[in-house]
Amino acid sequence: MIQDPILIVDDEIEIRTTLLEALADQGYSAEAVASGEAALARMAERAFPVVLTDFNMPGGQTGLELIGAIRHRFPDTLCILITAYATLDTSVEALKRGAYDLIQKPFRLAEIEAVLNRALDHAALLGKVRAYQDELEDRILSRSRDLQETHQEALALCDLSLGNLESASLASSLDPFLDRLGSRWHPDGLACYRRKADGFLSLVASRGPLPLPPQLDRPHPGPLRAPGLGYPEEHFLPLGNAGWLYLGFSDRSAFVETDPAFLLLARHLELMLRVR
Repeated sequence: MIQDPILIVDDEIEIRTTLLEALADQGYSAEAVASGEAALARMAERAFPVVLTDFNMPGGQTGLELIGAIRHRFPDTLCILITAYATLDTSVEALKRGAYDLIQKPFRLAEIEAVLNRALDHAALLGKVRAYQDELEDRILSRSRDLQETHQEALALCDLSLGNLESASLASSLDPFLDRLGSRWHPDGLACYRRKADGFLSLVASRGPLPLPPQLDRPHPGPLRAPGLGYPEEHFLPLGNAGWLYLGFSDRSAFVETDPAFLLLARHLELMLRVR
């Protein structure tokens, strides 16, 4: 069964009935209306990828006028014109108005089916292109929002750094950054260590229910294991050569060490350790 609906527009009830029955027998889904005005009203209620319209409909819009209106209001719909006056001028004008194809009366059902199948395939392809364009636009918009948020975050962190350069102590200068880190990733344990001249790490600030050692041995370069404080998930991350940052989570977290927002915040923590 071909589910994509086709709208038939013809002022003669015999032709509408004949086309509806013939197309239904071949598995098409179709509706029929008697005028261009009725077609536009129905299209406002339901989407039709293909419209099959007669050229000459006395007392209302012509098929060409209907095609022009459809192309203006429903640009994704493909229009097929049926006419007994298939002159060169008519064909050219139909193409100018946006007709997908033209069928001359008298016609055979096989001819109608061939044109409809091409039109439905074309409409399906246009739908896929439209969906891809919409998805691409959504991705671009999402990326633009991410960049804007990153820009705002960078400005906020710069303001924090400038505002805390003259704090009473190093620990107090780190507090706003640790608050920001805590509210974003919610670690249960949080600490910042500063590297001393002898290579050892000295605790500057810590938070959480479990105590952290005031000093960690760091006599040699290379990866440093988390101190093992009992949290199921632990991260011990370098702040350049200035120190290390500890995060402990009681439950599995969504924290990712390569998160750009975290890396940006970590650089500001490193800056405070270097300049204070």
